[in-house]
Amino acid sequence: MTYELNFHLIDDVITHLDGAVATADPFTASRYVGFYSVSAATVIELSVKNIIVSFAKSNHPVFGGYVSSKYEKLNAKVSLADLDGHIAPFGKIYRERFKKLLDRVERINLKKSRSSLKSSYGNLLSCRHQFAHEGVVPSNSTYAEVKRGFEAGKVVLACLQKSLT
Repeated sequence: MTYELNFHLIDDVITHLDGAVATADPFTASRYVGFYSVSAATVIELSVKNIIVSFAKSNHPVFGGYVSSKYEKLNAKVSLADLDGHIAPFGKIYRERFKKLLDRVERINLKKSRSSLKSSYGNLLSCRHQFAHEGVVPSNSTYAEVKRGFEAGKVVLACLQKSLT
């Protein structure tokens, strides 16, 4: 299964949530934000695992089996620094590709929309962490920001996948 198919797990629900959040009271809306961030981060974790395991399997079946077992319980380790750490064992060339690809799309996005993909992605993961571990949504996290973070996550994962080809 390609990692992009995982996105449907969230995208299908978001269509419903868009309308629900628009009419929800602030407390309920904040809960939607929290649940969205947790769900989005979970799909990102699953996708990171799919990308890395697919890469390993394409290089050697035994190596793929080892990496698959190592990544069986990837838990919230998907920050940009974590992603760099995940690909570091594969070699410097992959790390450099990932950094260059991500920096390029970051520059393009900053020019186009004046928003940072890296910041939006980080904000999504911060919101997920606070909601999952403390039961609160950060005061600066909005539904729109979490949505931007998930979309940014899709771009980050595309860069990760492309860097490993």
